[in-house]
Amino acid sequence: MRLARPSLTASVAVLACLALAGCVSSTSAGWTFAPPPTATPVASASAAASGAPVTESAAPSAPAADVTISAANIAFEQSSVTAPAGKPFTLLFVNKDSSVAHDVYIKNSGGTDLFEGAILTGPGQTVYNVPSLPAGSYTFVCSVHSNMTGTMVVQ
Repeated sequence: MRLARPSLTASVAVLACLALAGCVSSTSAGWTFAPPPTATPVASASAAASGAPVTESAAPSAPAADVTISAANIAFEQSSVTAPAGKPFTLLFVNKDSSVAHDVYIKNSGGTDLFEGAILTGPGQTVYNVPSLPAGSYTFVCSVHSNMTGTMVVQ
């Protein structure tokens, strides 16, 4: 004896009814359907206050910062930048290299690290909170790519 096979349309209809019943039933296995959130997460103010980098999503405009340094093609786009002396400042770091990690370290003339920015894999941007530096000339480097260097004049 040969058994009749249900049609594909009937099978899909039964599965759809079962799925719908599971989503709308208040007595289902302890879960309810909720649509995914539509808002883009925003970095918290407490992260900025803690000195941690505040990562921005792919925003159409760059956040305000005292100094901007960007990386593209495994190189810094600025060979020299100027920063304010005697007060903490913000440094906007823009990594334009897709799937490549970069960061910004600030070193004194003896090579000692005075600031270490968190690594950022591009493309993306972050705002670093840099502590106060005395007037002078410093080197900024990428700790991942030692060939990436520039000069920061603090005045």
